[in-house]
Amino acid sequence: MALITLAVFGLIIIGLAAYGYKVSAKTAEDYMLGGRTIGVVVMFFFVLFAVSSSWTFYAFPGVLYLHGPGYVFFIWGSVVGFAGLYMFLGPRLWAISRINGYLSPIEVLSERYESKALRLLLSVSILAFIIPYIGIQPLGVGAGFEALTGMPAIWGALYTAVLLVVIVVLGGMRIVAWVNIFLGSVYVLALLGSLVWIVGARLPGGLPEAASWLAANSPERLTIPGPLGEYTRVLVGGTFVVGLIAFSWPHITISAMTARDKGLFKWFPLLIFVFGGLFFYIIPFVWGSLVAPVLKPGITSVFEADRVVQTIITESLPAWFGIFVVMGVVAAAVSTAAVQLMTSSVIVARDLVQGIFKPDATDKQITAWARWSVLVIIIASIGFSIWNTQAIALYLTDVSIPGFAQWAPALVGGLLWKRGTRQGALAGTLIGVVYLVLGLLITPGGERPLLFNLHPVVPTLFVNTIVYIVVSKLTPAPSEEIQEQFFNEVDDFLRSES
Repeated sequence: MALITLAVFGLIIIGLAAYGYKVSAKTAEDYMLGGRTIGVVVMFFFVLFAVSSSWTFYAFPGVLYLHGPGYVFFIWGSVVGFAGLYMFLGPRLWAISRINGYLSPIEVLSERYESKALRLLLSVSILAFIIPYIGIQPLGVGAGFEALTGMPAIWGALYTAVLLVVIVVLGGMRIVAWVNIFLGSVYVLALLGSLVWIVGARLPGGLPEAASWLAANSPERLTIPGPLGEYTRVLVGGTFVVGLIAFSWPHITISAMTARDKGLFKWFPLLIFVFGGLFFYIIPFVWGSLVAPVLKPGITSVFEADRVVQTIITESLPAWFGIFVVMGVVAAAVSTAAVQLMTSSVIVARDLVQGIFKPDATDKQITAWARWSVLVIIIASIGFSIWNTQAIALYLTDVSIPGFAQWAPALVGGLLWKRGTRQGALAGTLIGVVYLVLGLLITPGGERPLLFNLHPVVPTLFVNTIVYIVVSKLTPAPSEEIQEQFFNEVDDFLRSES
């Protein structure tokens, strides 16, 4: 039954992708940015479920289970970061790309700083940090698939990978956004429904009973620094800062360029705060902080903690509902990885191939390159994720996010600071990336001396930002033409759209 249900679910997703291909405009703009027609409702599902992946269902509760509530500050920082993107950077990025026909945020920055070298540097570095994380999504599904069926996790991963390739190759950004409405609905029903059912079936006294049991038997799970004593106040503060960098996640940044009109940016931050932060992320928080520690105490393995939610569901609820939950996890993984995969293919086709090697490429050519690159990216991403066995949640926060953060100074400065220069953007980004890579690789005795044993984001982003500002101040200001195009014209356009 599990295999038949997942097969039918997969066929529905493939059918939606095929329909998206049929109605698409077959232009690069339509394929890469959904024709810039995404409204506020679709954007909400698009963005929320581009973020809420198998990580939210498995890894986030897993970290809370092992370390207590300190890690939740990453979520609250992320919510603030997303809201900040759509309040401050998003409108300008949307306006610049709309006026000039840009199809990628990297393209925007390469034109703003008049630098192909920066375009190459940003493309390669962002791909290096986003591609491995794409592969984690299918493997997250594989974990749930194995817990449900007992079959090897690789089959669940391959199933997810096929769905991803079909959605992105056929549908492009438009259908990725629309499919997220369907996938997100399945995901919420699975995550919330399983929680409500488990609490009703296994905790007669409800969540207050769970909290009372933990307070009596394992009080350290309810407080900072947590059971293992790791989440000190300093680390919690750093975790919040890491979350703030969410505005620089490339698969989220590009979504601002797909908006239908400026009005979206007025209401979207409120939706992110209320429905994203206050409603949606409360569900996995309750799972990991209250329910799982009471029902399945004693787990010390990171990998078992990543699967604890699925394990409880499989052991406690009917088999048919366990199948539905895995379907929800598939929906979560596909909704996130499809956006990441789409973003990566845009970078490969628009920024690397056309931007660097073949500037005269046609719409048809760059769309074809984007589609072909999807196959290469998915194979590379799954291969890396199988080779790298680090826990899902920690890979996101310790590797991918610090990597994404290295283009944040150039992004913020390029959109908001007229004085930011090509030399500053190149120097800051290059030094930040090199410093991060060396800091992650040089680990004598398990320590990270180059990073001062701080979270990788903190020292690398600090150095990157300082270098960007200082070098920009010491080098000639951008030309008046660039300042007119990227600031004055944008200000006038935004006022005219009010």
